[in-house]
Amino acid sequence: MVFASVPAQFAPRRFYRKNLTQPVNPDGTAIVMPYGTRVVEAILLRHYPPEDVAVCHPDNLHLFVGPRTRAVGVSTHNPIGVAFSTGVYSNIFGGTARPINAYETERVFRNPALRKYRPKVIVGGAGSWQIERMDAFDRLGADCVVIGRGESVIADLFQMADEGQPLPRVVRAPEPSLEQLVIPAKRSTFGIVEMTRGCGRQCAFCSPTLETRFSVRPDLLLEAVKANVRDGGRVIFPVSEDIFIYGAGAPFYVPNADALVDFYESVAAVKGVDYVPLSHATIAPALVNPHLIQELSRILLTKSVLRNPASTHPEKTFLAPLIGIETGSARLAALTMAGKALPFDIRDWQDIVVEAIQVLNRNNWFPVCTFMVGLPGETDDDMKQSLDLLHRLRHNTVLYVPSLFTPLEDTRMAGGPTLKSRALTKLQWEFILTAWRQSLDFAVVRKRSNLAWKLGMYGFYYARGRWVHGPQFKYPAMRFAGVPEEKLAPHLYLKWGSGEDGESAGARQPRLVAKHAGTTIEELARAHASQPFSAGGPA
Repeated sequence: MVFASVPAQFAPRRFYRKNLTQPVNPDGTAIVMPYGTRVVEAILLRHYPPEDVAVCHPDNLHLFVGPRTRAVGVSTHNPIGVAFSTGVYSNIFGGTARPINAYETERVFRNPALRKYRPKVIVGGAGSWQIERMDAFDRLGADCVVIGRGESVIADLFQMADEGQPLPRVVRAPEPSLEQLVIPAKRSTFGIVEMTRGCGRQCAFCSPTLETRFSVRPDLLLEAVKANVRDGGRVIFPVSEDIFIYGAGAPFYVPNADALVDFYESVAAVKGVDYVPLSHATIAPALVNPHLIQELSRILLTKSVLRNPASTHPEKTFLAPLIGIETGSARLAALTMAGKALPFDIRDWQDIVVEAIQVLNRNNWFPVCTFMVGLPGETDDDMKQSLDLLHRLRHNTVLYVPSLFTPLEDTRMAGGPTLKSRALTKLQWEFILTAWRQSLDFAVVRKRSNLAWKLGMYGFYYARGRWVHGPQFKYPAMRFAGVPEEKLAPHLYLKWGSGEDGESAGARQPRLVAKHAGTTIEELARAHASQPFSAGGPA
């Protein structure tokens, strides 16, 4: 996220260049590459001999691009610098400076070998839509941009380039079927293997939720796991829009506990797999089946690289799935993401979050929780409710990642306004910097480092922040900097540390009512469990 966020103008390349260095094979091809690039490679190898297909890192393009090169595929994540994280983490420095990964993407397109031999440049990846939206084709030298998952179009596009045919400027790839799924047989970045596609919760700001939901067969996943290990990988990262939908039937929001436990146990048991991190998840399943959380902890805590003194595990390890909370306002949640609460009622959103976080924390899950500031229709009252949620969670262990709302392509909010940091209100800044303060106190355990962060904010405010962000930035920044709360109380909404201690873990049993024929969640889970969970059945 640092490379997606820090403006390149404030980070000379010589300071981070060594972090981009990756191991390569003797011939210069990459040992490790992003999963999507590996999928493209596997498709091309079905149509071309191995000596005609090379996958390499940008700095090695000169080894492979020459007069015989017909096409070069480029995988992008944030090529223009308008991704979610950039909204806060780059703009906080002021202006609209390019983040590092946008700067590095431009270096790929300016590569001398590409400019000299002029192969057709086909661009894909999660950030390809940015090139179309910003009309950056000519500036970057991109001949064709593929938006969406490209399994059904990649082979045709490269064959057209090979034959010298003109390429369409934009290809909106149709959603691939399960039969078109390609499992790469080479090592991917972070040992990523694709666990599921789609979601089903229908959040208005999200595009993967519009895809058909399916789970990849366990035998195919294990083939990909073994391929990563065979090439020296020690980390296996099963990715999903929501790990809890793996193997789920109808309704999809009741986890298939047996399928999940069996899958993670089989991955963890592969010889050579040292670490198995968790991917994205939704919060409600922790209440649907707390025992499932306990079982996954049993399997995965010994396979975690993450450590923190707050963990009760003997090795102090913890698990950190990425969970989208997005707002503390039930009203705003109902408008934008009512499906996140299923099978509960979105009107109970704060209670769902608080009680589920308690379940997760008891099992040493310290989630990374995202929030979006500036959702269309957001009011001051909505922001106050989000701040109230932070206060309710102040005794829990959570890492917060607030960001500014960014309208993404092919979502129901694609036409929404993009909020700039200068336009943030005091309440919005208070939320962002209070969330960061909580994250800082949890994640940076060394007192000297924690103090350095706080002093850094103090210095940033007086050197630049007050000029860039205006007077509304002052008191929220001072909270992050550690100024005593009694001095800040007259100027901020949230009276930090005041009031009751809130609901401690296990203080009361959750009795939320499911949105399904008026049943309780316990009855719902029992009704839809295809067979009893061997370790104790759904909660």
